[in-house]
Amino acid sequence: MQDVLWLARVTTDGPAPTTGAGILVSDRQVLTCAHVVHGRQRAVVRLVNRPDDPELSATVVRRGPWPDRPGGAGDVAVLELDRPVPAHAAGPARFAALHSWSGLQAPQLAAYGFPAGHDGGLSSEIRLTRGGFRIGGELVQLEHEGTGMPLSPGFSGGPVVIAATGEVVGLVTAAQDTLWRGSDERARPAVRLGQMLPGEALARYVPELAEHLPGAAVAPSAVRELRMLLADAEVAADPLELYRAAVGSLGCPDPPTRPGSLWEVCWYLLSEVPRPPDRPHPVVDFAGLAAEAAGEGPLREGLRSWLDGHPDRPGGGAGRGEGWRPILVDIGPSGAGPGMFHVAISTIRDGVLGEPHASTVTRPRLQTFVRDRIDRELGQLEPDGAELIIFALPRRWLTQPVHSWTRRRADFGPLGADHAVVVVDQQRRADPADRRQLEIKWAPLRGAQGTVLHVVQCTGVHDGRKLYHRLRPGERTEIPALPGPPKGPPYEPLLAAALKAGAPVVLWQQCACATDHTRSDTCRSARFLARLAEELADVPPVDLPRRIKELRHQAEESDDPAGHWADGLVLLWEDPEVLPSPHRPYRVVPTARQPRRPAGQ
Repeated sequence: MQDVLWLARVTTDGPAPTTGAGILVSDRQVLTCAHVVHGRQRAVVRLVNRPDDPELSATVVRRGPWPDRPGGAGDVAVLELDRPVPAHAAGPARFAALHSWSGLQAPQLAAYGFPAGHDGGLSSEIRLTRGGFRIGGELVQLEHEGTGMPLSPGFSGGPVVIAATGEVVGLVTAAQDTLWRGSDERARPAVRLGQMLPGEALARYVPELAEHLPGAAVAPSAVRELRMLLADAEVAADPLELYRAAVGSLGCPDPPTRPGSLWEVCWYLLSEVPRPPDRPHPVVDFAGLAAEAAGEGPLREGLRSWLDGHPDRPGGGAGRGEGWRPILVDIGPSGAGPGMFHVAISTIRDGVLGEPHASTVTRPRLQTFVRDRIDRELGQLEPDGAELIIFALPRRWLTQPVHSWTRRRADFGPLGADHAVVVVDQQRRADPADRRQLEIKWAPLRGAQGTVLHVVQCTGVHDGRKLYHRLRPGERTEIPALPGPPKGPPYEPLLAAALKAGAPVVLWQQCACATDHTRSDTCRSARFLARLAEELADVPPVDLPRRIKELRHQAEESDDPAGHWADGLVLLWEDPEVLPSPHRPYRVVPTARQPRRPAGQ
């Protein structure tokens, strides 16, 4: 231990004095266990391999959540020295790469501590208990082997190091001695165990350590930037929901304990989630989601600056959330009476719902009111993205031809030929489980270069259960296309099955098939579906609203709009990165925040 200059003995005074170990992690900070300094504000630190140097007084400036966490989790504290340690006396400990201490080829480990009667310190040869079990989701069990000193009181807060390199992998947090002596004083074999809080968990509670732990998903400088932005940051979004949205369909389990801060989520991603082979690391998505949830201010600006400098920053373009400039038109029945509708129209910017313009409208005024209000909202959009008009409708109204709405006969063209118009289902938007499935289904579609249709022929067997199971798996990217409007049997049950399966997109034509298939094997619906599959084969799903608008425009531009194959083309399209959800099982959707209302409203 003669060269372990960063090793410290930590003592406290009082009626029940304690002794433990610590690690110098900067010229002013020492890491130890929270239970070593429990109930104390001050401690005395001595660098034991500098015996001629005076003792140093220190203040406890940070404590982990011990003893509130089960199994001793979060048992860490930071001491700040009254004066810095000169560089010529001792430097900070060097940490091993993340997870380098585990696995089938786990290295030989040693621990340093100060058991009773050994103020100069002792070392103990230890190994990981086989099986990889984590106590409380983060602690690692240790075993002593050999004839040397086992772990015992006084090792708490001491470093666990890779014996061959001296690199720190964690802190000893507990020692258990099961030695039993019978009445004849003959000693039975002892089983002596301990616990370690590994570096991966230490940085959760002491963020300043993160950039000193090699092996994170991004470079140390990028880790430091994220730490400085997120360590003390708060947003309205729930951290766990941000994590789930960031990992998408990767199949990553939730963290062992519910994260309470943005930093905890960020560090878990950086330290525990490997980079997928075919996409950026999910911490990039997390940073973007956190920026959207943060609202205007330094945190959003800082995260966007970090993303701009990151090599895996998300690309722009329509369908990436920033590419579209959406207007949400929410229509539902009003309690004012029959034939009355509640309409709320708002813009969406940076994932934030604008303050809606709401009104109760009669059926004869509905189209004119909506078109006039949309025009006002269009005039307020910034010219840095594509216009997208989203009609959120009750399921039984999804077949309403909103894409063909006009204000008056003097209008030259319908709404859907001039602007990208899509419909979404209010019922699915209101169900958090369905929303989660929608996010899972979108994940593999974001990188798709074309759209593959699952065509439902009007002559086929229409089984909603079979369609649900065909579409449900997250890795399947087929988009259902119906031969007619889903209004009543046989296609309404198919639409319900597709939405429940999480289908992000459903297409259909407004006109039902009128062909007598006992006399003919082909019909307009079959020709429509074949042509649609051909037209969309090279269109990414994120760009479908633009392409559908072009097809509607072609129909209106033709000599016979009503006879054009694309007449009555309807697109149900819901992207969670574009349209924020109104409901979540926790405080707020991770991809957007609701507008804050002034006090008193």
